[in-house]
Amino acid sequence: MDIERVSLPEQHYLYVERHSSMDGAEIAAAMGSGFGEVYGFTEEQGIERLNMPMAVYMDMPSDGKMSMRLGIMVSPNDAARAEGNVKAGVMAAGNAVKAIHVGPYANLNQTHGAVWSYIADNGLGQAMPVWEIYVDDPTLVPEAEVKTEVYRAIG
Repeated sequence: MDIERVSLPEQHYLYVERHSSMDGAEIAAAMGSGFGEVYGFTEEQGIERLNMPMAVYMDMPSDGKMSMRLGIMVSPNDAARAEGNVKAGVMAAGNAVKAIHVGPYANLNQTHGAVWSYIADNGLGQAMPVWEIYVDDPTLVPEAEVKTEVYRAIG
């Protein structure tokens, strides 16, 4: 697996927040409803989506529960149009570590583990957020070939 350091510009996004246990089926249900809500909002508002869906984790799971921001990157002007359950967020410009996960979502923890090890082995400071961008549509691409970009901010 290739892991690389990247320098990213400031990025604006629209999202809804969801909470879940660590159970795979519960996570999938939360993501499905969250992505549906954000996509519906962008369609209704005529907002251009700049990437595939993404999940942003602002803190690490605790007590078997996790919080996720489920959304899509948009222009700064479109981010300002957030309303109701759909909020606007900004990823600050900065450095991150990036890996490409290929395969089932159920195995994403292996890629996250490799990213964490890379950060530790290279003496990099860990920071938040952690995020995933779901590059491929799993309804169109075989599960074994689905790509997901995995990022972790570094200090």
